[in-house]
Order: sequence, then C-alpha cells, then structure tokens
Amino acid sequence: MKALVLDDHRMVGQALAALLREVAGVQVLGACSSVQECSSLIAKHKPNLLVVDVKLKGENYRDAVDLLHQHQPKAQLLFVTALGNKFRPPVELQPFTVAVVDKACAWTSLLDAVEQWRRLHQQPIDQPTIKQMRLIETLAPRERKLVLKLGRGMLNKEIAKDLQLKEDTIKTYRKQVALKLGVSGPQLIRLATLYRSWCLNAG
Repeated sequence: MKALVLDDHRMVGQALAALLREVAGVQVLGACSSVQECSSLIAKHKPNLLVVDVKLKGENYRDAVDLLHQHQPKAQLLFVTALGNKFRPPVELQPFTVAVVDKACAWTSLLDAVEQWRRLHQQPIDQPTIKQMRLIETLAPRERKLVLKLGRGMLNKEIAKDLQLKEDTIKTYRKQVALKLGVSGPQLIRLATLYRSWCLNAG
C-alpha cells in the first residue's frame, strides 16, 4: 500500500512521512508542501492513502483529494489538523476517511489510525519500532528527557551538563533506556531522532 503526505509546513510533512515509513512500515511516496507538488505524484503513482492537512496556506486540500479520487476512486484519506474538533470531513468524503487526527494529540493517535487502515486492507503493522516508540511514553520523565536530547544529537557530556548530572550517570541511563526499549545503542539514537521530530512538529 502506498501513501502520500501533504502539509504546507515541510518539516511537519517530513516528520509525518518519517513516522509512517520508519515506524509504521508504510511505503511513503513523498512529503509534499503544495497541492501542485502533490498532484504530480498522485498522477504518477496513484497512492492508496493521502495524509493531508486540512488547512493549507493559500490552497484548498480538496483540489488534491478530488484529483486523487479521479485516479484512485477507492483511495482513503487521513486528515491531520490544528483545528481540533472544529473540522469534520465533508459528507461525501466521510466514506473514504480513515480518521481525523488532531496535531495537538500524541503521535500515537496517528499510528493508531494507520494501523486501523492497514488492518482494513489485511496488512496489519508488524513493526517492532511501534512497540518501542510507545514504550518511550512510559519511561520516567528524566529518561524521556534523555531520549529527546539524544534525538537532538547531543553527546553524553552535553546531556550531563544540561541535566546537571554526572557523565557516568548519563551512560547508565542510556543503557537502562536501551534495555527497556529492547534496542541497541545505534537503534536508540534512531528512535530518539524520530521521537523528538514528532514531538517538535506535533507540539
């Protein structure tokens, strides 16, 4: 199954695409910041899912959606919005709507929606990364801070100074967090980068 992301904030779109690709295991065709860019990929690749921000600066998301349904009549839609409960999909689009995800909510809401979409197509997500990303939410506050700082590319020495801890303590925390998440050192950095990216753009 193929997905396409449309969000006029390019960094947000890239963060969404990274989560879909790296965490949910979805084939992402691209992260577009304009309807024109999105339309080109729709015509070329005919995606099965469009993840679209409902409020595009100077553009209407319907232009992309209508074109999508011309090329792929059964394609489904996952709306992301900063409008909260104020947005409801138009009646004619509701049968194609997987979910409406509030950008203020946790990134797990997006993953839940994608998982639902894939199960409908008998392609359940079987990605260990999902479990590990969810486990980050259960870490102690100081451990989550560590993950976020690792996601910024900070070194142990820098993190220790920032958290007012000894460098050896940070090394111990890293080992503990990696053990809790069931990952290696390099895998922890990858997870931390994804997690921080989503926290920044969802916040």
